Amino acid sequence: MSKKGTRMSKPKPDPDAEGSGKKTTVTALKKVLFVSKELLPNDSDDNRLRLERFFHPGQGKDAMFVTRPDGQMMELLEYAEPRRSWLVNSEVCSNGRIYMTSPTDPTLLALHHLRKHCGQRAMSLDNIAVEEANTSRLLTEFLNSDSLKCVADVKSIGDQKFYKYNQERTLAWLALKTRQVAAVLKEKQIHCGHSAQSQNFVRSEKLETENTTNEMDYTRMACDVVGRYLDVDLHDLLTRYLQIPSEIQAIVEEKAAAQKRKSKAGKDEGSESKKIKLNDSDVTAKLKSSGLVDSDHDPNSSITSPTPVPLKERSLTAKEKALAKGAKGTKSIASFFKVK
Repeated sequence: MSKKGTRMSKPKPDPDAEGSGKKTTVTALKKVLFVSKELLPNDSDDNRLRLERFFHPGQGKDAMFVTRPDGQMMELLEYAEPRRSWLVNSEVCSNGRIYMTSPTDPTLLALHHLRKHCGQRAMSLDNIAVEEANTSRLLTEFLNSDSLKCVADVKSIGDQKFYKYNQERTLAWLALKTRQVAAVLKEKQIHCGHSAQSQNFVRSEKLETENTTNEMDYTRMACDVVGRYLDVDLHDLLTRYLQIPSEIQAIVEEKAAAQKRKSKAGKDEGSESKKIKLNDSDVTAKLKSSGLVDSDHDPNSSITSPTPVPLKERSLTAKEKALAKGAKGTKSIASFFKVK
């Protein structure tokens, strides 16, 4: 057997096998989470954050939430982009996702269960929690009767309270929530129109002066923000309750309004640029008073400018005539540069 065949027939050592002489290190999975300092527990505080799964009506499935013992709840938002990683100190984390917490009203999550179980009859939260095992903590520890009065009719029998879903109260409460979100969007000067992306990146004085705030754009975006935590049919009811037009209808109305403003601006500009026309008698009187025409000038005759007299050809001097006579029969300097 040749030396080459012997070298190739030797088995390669397994780097993960015991006794191979190579140490293997296992790194823990690290994730990047952005959270407010106010939510982090202090050394003397026992309010530790807890990750829990509750049913998310907007997503139609369970989602992750961060809760505290004091009843505060936050949704754990995840932003994932392909081929992203984090550099933590001297270590590269392949999980390049970003996690952020967003405060959430537990009443929005409870609307799904109230509409499902308390639409026809009044039930207590304990009875609903028995049928919805995965949301028992949400219904029994994060909700109270004061917050549910805005969306349901409350009936008390002894120490127990029973709730029945009320659609009119719910829509009025959701409309109030939508207006509050719209006010925040307006305060933060977030552009909510169809050209919101370009307006957020382009900041110019001309854009700020020409920007016309559309209240319906703010209301539509605020309704979409609140609708992220609602069922699809309830979101549609809220949209009709607030009389928000569809996207296509809004675009058509916006284009029609822009065309109307443009035509109106063109008419105003044309009216300002028009000259004041005077009668012939007024023109003649002004010319006579200025002394430009004689007093016996016929007012009916047209005022025209005098006909220009053509210029006469200038006569050559004696020196120029002598130079022209001596130049006869000679070639011009341009003839020496012609291609031969």
